[in-house]
Amino acid sequence: MRFVILSENRKNGICSNEDGLSIYFDIDGNKFLFDSGSSDLFIRNAKLLNINLDDIDTIVLSHGHWDHGNGLKYLNGKKIILHPDVFVDRYSVSRNMQFAGINQKLEEMLERFEVIQTKSPYMFFKDVYYLGQIPRTIDFEGNGNISTVLDSKTEAKDYTLDDSGVVIKTKSGIVVVSGCAHSGICNTIENPKKVAKEDTIIAVIGGFHLRKIDDVLMKTIGYFEENNVQNIFMGHCSTDEVIKEFEKTNIKVQKLYSGAEFEIDNIPAKE
Repeated sequence: MRFVILSENRKNGICSNEDGLSIYFDIDGNKFLFDSGSSDLFIRNAKLLNINLDDIDTIVLSHGHWDHGNGLKYLNGKKIILHPDVFVDRYSVSRNMQFAGINQKLEEMLERFEVIQTKSPYMFFKDVYYLGQIPRTIDFEGNGNISTVLDSKTEAKDYTLDDSGVVIKTKSGIVVVSGCAHSGICNTIENPKKVAKEDTIIAVIGGFHLRKIDDVLMKTIGYFEENNVQNIFMGHCSTDEVIKEFEKTNIKVQKLYSGAEFEIDNIPAKE
């Protein structure tokens, strides 16, 4: 399994960065795109990295925030898998109530994509599942990570129920992919264990939506250790100070950045 970060908040090399996330996956020749960032940057970076996005026929949208889905306007002719609620209007608390939803409505997407809307898990390649709506059962994560509201005047909280991810089942265990973990990163891991019927977690990839050192972070690290998570590849909405805290554990930690390329084939755990 190979994955390449096409756009991310951080950079380290020839590729540019932006607020957002887009990851290219190649699993035994089955190729898909996970999120599209906030612009066409993922396409420009893919060209720099000699990745042909024409080879992709499937896109997974993790949730309906601008920094994960606005790049979709630069694609067409693909199958896209998403939660029905990705199209709701939402506004950013930290960006002075600017519109924070995606820049397309369902009607526009139907003209350009084969759209699969589902709240339930959906297998789109053998042993590769879109997670659907993630149950929020971990008590310390509560209702998840709230960063947007549904109405800029009443400030009704947006619990981002459309937040989802992907689980990849391998011979050695599962790999979990998270866009922003608005459901809580532990909930985002707990659900795939049930979907894939597998408790061994080889790796967790993506944004964890953890920004500061607090009680939730410490409990999250405890959950990762209790579940023997072997490797994490984290970035986007995860701060450097949070990443450093994870690096104090026995988990092997790698930071994401635009242009980073990784292989997950019997990857070693932290020595």
